[in-house]
Amino acid sequence: MYRKWIWVLLSLTLLTGCWDSKSIEQTIYISSLGIDYKDGEFHIYSKILQFENVGKQEGGGGPPEELPIWGAQGVGKTFDSATDKLYKTTQQPISWAHIGDLIITTRALEKDGVLDEVMDVLNRYSETRSEVMLYATDDELPLLAQGTPILGKSPWYSRVNNPYPVFKQFSLITPITLRNYLIDQKEPGKVVKIPKLGINENKWTKDNEPHPIHEFGGSAFVYRGKYKGSLSTEEEQGVRWMQKEAKRIPLYLYKNEEDYASVVFADPKIDIEPEVQGEEVTVSVKVEVTGEIIENPFHKDDQKLVKEAEQQIEEQIKSTYQEALEKNIDVYQFTNHVYKKDPKAFKKLGLENKDWITSETLKDLKVKVSIASSGKLKLKE
Repeated sequence: MYRKWIWVLLSLTLLTGCWDSKSIEQTIYISSLGIDYKDGEFHIYSKILQFENVGKQEGGGGPPEELPIWGAQGVGKTFDSATDKLYKTTQQPISWAHIGDLIITTRALEKDGVLDEVMDVLNRYSETRSEVMLYATDDELPLLAQGTPILGKSPWYSRVNNPYPVFKQFSLITPITLRNYLIDQKEPGKVVKIPKLGINENKWTKDNEPHPIHEFGGSAFVYRGKYKGSLSTEEEQGVRWMQKEAKRIPLYLYKNEEDYASVVFADPKIDIEPEVQGEEVTVSVKVEVTGEIIENPFHKDDQKLVKEAEQQIEEQIKSTYQEALEKNIDVYQFTNHVYKKDPKAFKKLGLENKDWITSETLKDLKVKVSIASSGKLKLKE
């Protein structure tokens, strides 16, 4: 009899664990968080993740219903107080555990201490994940919120939330997560490159009507939490060849209507070698890439394509270097490479806290191109 009552009590104890449970409909899930700073206050813009759309896409139950975009805004003197303002009007508890992307305006980056405060809160708070994608923008955040994925897909499956598949196909700007930023900003001499987002209203249509969609457009550069400036997509063309993460880089060898071709390259091999002589520091760079011919209507031989590609890649690397130099941006991480090779000289020369790079710092640049394939056709076919 005694053992029977023990089993009854244990069953009741286990059952009580379910009485306080909540279904996903009873919680509001923030999927995207935008941060602006103006008039001395933080302005927070949030998007809500709707699980009805996510469930339909994962279950494969036919085309998903296009759901409205819900959002909430908060304003406060500090980042934490601004996010807390959302609690005053929310109809259900808010979860911060499913934030997929964090977007901060360049206006907020320009204000010293704002980025550090944001990172301090997000890194401390137990709900937020470290694999949140990080972006910057020049646009107003309410305008940026108009960008939605095509085909009625949930923001959870958008390029902004998961940029890696498209990056493998078109390696323009290396994605960065909150975790990447927190690690890199502590690395001596390392500049953090944050991809920039904008809105494009002309590229995609729905029922012949313009469909606003997010577009990647350049990068914002941050060093030790301080904003150094930005480069546009055109200005940072050379960065593509200097990022080892690149998987597919197209190069268009266009001269005129009767002289053009295109080659796609993958997995660049980069060697950055600094040399310290007394007070002078110079850097030599070697880049090796292997490509596949995609377009060759005028049947150029491979040696000519190699020569043209090497020349154009070299020009892009140097052009980006000069553009960045004018804004005191160490775009190719030369300072960090000096630290890694010779930390004593790095400390003695005080390179970490001064803009020391000049046009003469890039002493030598060598680009080596190889053509491994001409696709399904022979080279001259």
